[in-house]
Amino acid sequence: MGSQTENFLFAKWPVEVHRRAFRRSVSIYLYPNKPIKVVASKMTSQKVIIDFLMAKKDWIAKNFEKFADLAEKFPEKKIKAYEDFPYLGKDRKFKVVITLNKKSFVSVTDEHLLLHIPRNDWNADTPLQEHPTALNEIRHFYKREAVKLLSERIHHWSQQMNLHPSQVKFREQRTRWGSCSSKKIINLNWRLIVFGQDIIDYVIVHELAHLEHMNHSDRFWSLVEKHLANYQDLMKTLKQSQNLVEFLSEKP
Repeated sequence: MGSQTENFLFAKWPVEVHRRAFRRSVSIYLYPNKPIKVVASKMTSQKVIIDFLMAKKDWIAKNFEKFADLAEKFPEKKIKAYEDFPYLGKDRKFKVVITLNKKSFVSVTDEHLLLHIPRNDWNADTPLQEHPTALNEIRHFYKREAVKLLSERIHHWSQQMNLHPSQVKFREQRTRWGSCSSKKIINLNWRLIVFGQDIIDYVIVHELAHLEHMNHSDRFWSLVEKHLANYQDLMKTLKQSQNLVEFLSEKP
């Protein structure tokens, strides 16, 4: 009934084993700052699991090294004054200011991401404190602005390419920036708002091109290149900087 969990240490890494009644194979899943997740059947012995981990030891080590490199390159954001937050391809300094409104909200200027805090909640330490609870306001602001901008850009490129989706939806996906269904529905990841407009345009042109070619054939890429000659550079930049959006993830 359901699944069982057990924990042990393998080499220097904590392991979390999830037992499933009808599981036939053993699988490993790796995530930053989390134990190795192993999924196995209730009948699989710990020896089999450890042998499986031993066979994968080099692969596990390489992946955790990659996670460490990414953590160094993209350190976790703290919601406090002078932290940099990317917005439309430019870092903005986080700043806390007083508002006469009764609720907190977020706005942006050329230089700053501003957290407006009601005067009644303000004290001398407020500008220096960390404000983790403001993540909801930050997410709300980024999503609202993303829907506006992405809607404008998809309208612009639909006219340019003469390709029109039946519907556009805005979603929060961990690993995908956009998708296009056979029903001509385009999904866009609203967290694209952290990137510059050139990268946003690349994702939109890519998905619109799928309205004509539901594959990644030469004809598909030719259509993308017709509208964005430097699409390969944009695709590479997006791949290298995709972790910039992690600060917008909801905390568990």
